[in-house]
Amino acid sequence: MKLEAKDLEKIKEIAVECQAAAEVPFFLFAFKKEDTPQFEIKFVHPAHYDKICKDLFLFSVNPLMEKVYQTQKPEQSTNVLQGLKNLMDRMDIEGAVKEFAAKTIGVIPLVLEQDVAGFALFLSAQTSDRHLRLVNAFIAQMKFYLMSRAGQRQARDANSRARMFLEASPFAFFTIDTQGNHVYVSPGIEQLSGYSADEFLRGLVKPEKYIHEEDLQKFMKFYSEALSGQKGEVDFRLIRKDGNIIWVALYSKPLYDVEGKLVGVQAIERDITERKKAEMELETNIEKDQLRTEFMSLISHELRTPVTPIQGYTDMLVSEKVGPLNAQQKDCLHVIKSNSKRLLDLIDSVLDISRVEYGKPIEVKKEPVSLNGIISEVIDSVKFMYDQKQVKLELDLSPEIETIMADEAKLSRVIVNLAGNALKFTPKKGKVFIRTSKIGDDLQFEIEDSGIGIDKENLSKIFEKFYQVDSSYTREAGGIGMGLTIIKEIIEAHGGKVWAESEGLGKGSRFIFTIPLE
Repeated sequence: MKLEAKDLEKIKEIAVECQAAAEVPFFLFAFKKEDTPQFEIKFVHPAHYDKICKDLFLFSVNPLMEKVYQTQKPEQSTNVLQGLKNLMDRMDIEGAVKEFAAKTIGVIPLVLEQDVAGFALFLSAQTSDRHLRLVNAFIAQMKFYLMSRAGQRQARDANSRARMFLEASPFAFFTIDTQGNHVYVSPGIEQLSGYSADEFLRGLVKPEKYIHEEDLQKFMKFYSEALSGQKGEVDFRLIRKDGNIIWVALYSKPLYDVEGKLVGVQAIERDITERKKAEMELETNIEKDQLRTEFMSLISHELRTPVTPIQGYTDMLVSEKVGPLNAQQKDCLHVIKSNSKRLLDLIDSVLDISRVEYGKPIEVKKEPVSLNGIISEVIDSVKFMYDQKQVKLELDLSPEIETIMADEAKLSRVIVNLAGNALKFTPKKGKVFIRTSKIGDDLQFEIEDSGIGIDKENLSKIFEKFYQVDSSYTREAGGIGMGLTIIKEIIEAHGGKVWAESEGLGKGSRFIFTIPLE
């Protein structure tokens, strides 16, 4: 502990009282030097011994004081010569013992915060412990004083740190009394509002002057509730002295005296303009998303409306309920029916693209469906294009898998897309191979082609939105880069996963997805 001049004066005052009250012929008090193991003598009686007493050291030089330092308890000994060792020269020690007729020596530690901060040492012509108890009482008085001073310094330092924080903080702190007068305003108010703390303290700034008119009623209600002892918070627009408008948040709590009587309100005010801008932008985006959703739902409905009767009348014609058909007419109607179904799938694809683009999950409706039936329909719809390009399409479908739980339309769209991509990126007279298998509790679907392949550095990117491998072949093939993203979303919505494999450019590629067999 660092002693100030005021502390030294008080310590000496107590030491003088102690020596006089105890009536010991020799009394010494030493206090620990800061950040050292050394004890510096602060008071000696008789005073002329102050010149010949040395600094105290603990390291086995004075066994009596070493023992007291370690045990932190008072000690009295009849070995006076040993107790004065290192304090005086040998001749001085013997002279002092004779001069004071000393029979005992006592050492009492001053313990502060579990550390020996000082020693009181005295000689006595008595062998009883009366002097030990008396001196110990004065040491306790000294301890009480020093601990009180330490508390005062801590409070003073805390107050200083608090004031530094208030003065440096961009927040505005203030206190008002029960009449609504500002009695304290931190410097942060000027940075926030443009008005100085002095202007608020002098009552020159009224709410009507700096509160936005649309928020004034809300603010005055909050103000009234705060002065009645309610804790609360409010957001409002503040008109700065320069005319600019900012959003602020105001928090308040009641202030009571020691008797529990309301004496005022403490409050904190801070700038939340950026937060408000973000909130308003988010609200705007939510409204835009709602409009987009409503628009896409409307478009979906309007597009589906004409397709539904086309399919209905096509079924009616194919059934020959309105008259017989020749083979060529039936083939044409089957094409119409197949393409109307394809059109509905395209409408669903547009909606799914829209959902993925705006970060919304794709919805799937699982029901028992025939996997081989889905694959057969897909093959029928793309076989003409495969034949036209002279690309051979081979199948190896597992007999273990027939019915699965899936969204038929969306799973069909996945397989159509993969089959279309395989054809698109495979040159003439190439080969595409489709295989299904059961791997553990999962269905695994693979489609492998002998096409242009994929560079390994692009394998992890091709499922990203709008990503397209930059090559003359892919640019010629066209597309917007959303097909594989939609595939990934659909498969993951089914609880599965999808990935691509390739040995590199010119070595073909393989797309694989798995779906749990529920």
